[in-house]
Amino acid sequence: MGRARMAWYVAVLAGAPSVVAQTSGTTGALQGSINDTQGQIVASAQIRYQRVALTVRVGSQTLPAPGEALVNGVVTADASGGFSVSSLPVGQYMLCASVPGAPYLDPCVWHRPVPITVSAAATSTPNLTLENGVFLNVRVNDPQHLLAQSLDGPLTPRKLLVGVLYANGAYQGAVNGGFDAAGRDYQLAIPTGMPFKLWLFTRDLALTDASGASVTTNGPQSSFQAAVGQDQLFTFTVAGTTAQSK
Repeated sequence: MGRARMAWYVAVLAGAPSVVAQTSGTTGALQGSINDTQGQIVASAQIRYQRVALTVRVGSQTLPAPGEALVNGVVTADASGGFSVSSLPVGQYMLCASVPGAPYLDPCVWHRPVPITVSAAATSTPNLTLENGVFLNVRVNDPQHLLAQSLDGPLTPRKLLVGVLYANGAYQGAVNGGFDAAGRDYQLAIPTGMPFKLWLFTRDLALTDASGASVTTNGPQSSFQAAVGQDQLFTFTVAGTTAQSK
């Protein structure tokens, strides 16, 4: 993966805001559709697009070349799976897609971004296909209220990280998508038929599993492999703080 694409990949997954630089020349548009691997329409998908800017080295930094347009944004597919974006500076773009509340696999997480070329005074017609996965759900009960009573944010200090290890040590984090007075919920759409290890990390908290046994809180936990149509659920409880947190 080149430097330009890596910079884009990190920015998009981190939710970086759109920045548009002044640029000369004409523009083009996207008008595409999104389906699943069975050919079914995927409504309400969120398609993220990013122009791959040419870069130059300035000292130890890699910066956009002068005059390059930095463009990224999000568009939501309609009920027919269609989406469109107009007035885009010409160039190479990369597309990602996810569906809130449904376990479709974001190509930018599990595969690679979908490339598309935007040409001058023309409309490109990308057709995206999303694979079906299942949800990994992790419930962390917190009877002593030792975790924050709020959702994790981009700049929120986190006492607990939840995710999976796969392939040759690759890591993907689960999102803290909910909380209540009794604990927090983490979720991640994952592929089926792939070996995973659940991964937990905290320096501050002692955790127990569903049987009440203490668990390691600095690395891999249970190994598992999801089957089609079978969400995975793990439950842990915050039993207290660790000695090093006191």
